[in-house]
Amino acid sequence: MKLIILFNFYILTTFLCSQEFNFKSMGTLIRNEVTMFPDGGKFISFRHEGGFETDIGKYGKYQCHGSILYNKESTLENMYFACNNIDQNGDSYVSMGKRKRGSEIDRAVGQTEILDGTGFWKDFVNTTCTYAIEYIDNIVFAPGKCKKP
Repeated sequence: MKLIILFNFYILTTFLCSQEFNFKSMGTLIRNEVTMFPDGGKFISFRHEGGFETDIGKYGKYQCHGSILYNKESTLENMYFACNNIDQNGDSYVSMGKRKRGSEIDRAVGQTEILDGTGFWKDFVNTTCTYAIEYIDNIVFAPGKCKKP
């Protein structure tokens, strides 16, 4: 009997203290303001918002703001963004990230870090997530994986 209780406790704590989770985000590009440079490069200020779901039973909405700098070959030079995420219970987290230099305009891999959180998400502060993003017209798709430190 003790063995069964210990096994159930192990399974429960492993699930609750999971060190990683997967997510899928899908949203819409709300704002995309472009400043063109004479050499063909461009600076973009953007905002997109949508929803997310995870494999740890959390889902909700997000809103991101950021900026992108592309060179004349349309290769990424610099990108930073911040996102506010609110789950189905009203718990939230703020993340900030960047995309990898040299990525293409419509597809890319990047990293984001959870900087602050409330409720459930407090335990995920300093968690790093790697994501892939793809745009189809004004629709944004971004699956990813997060790992706690």
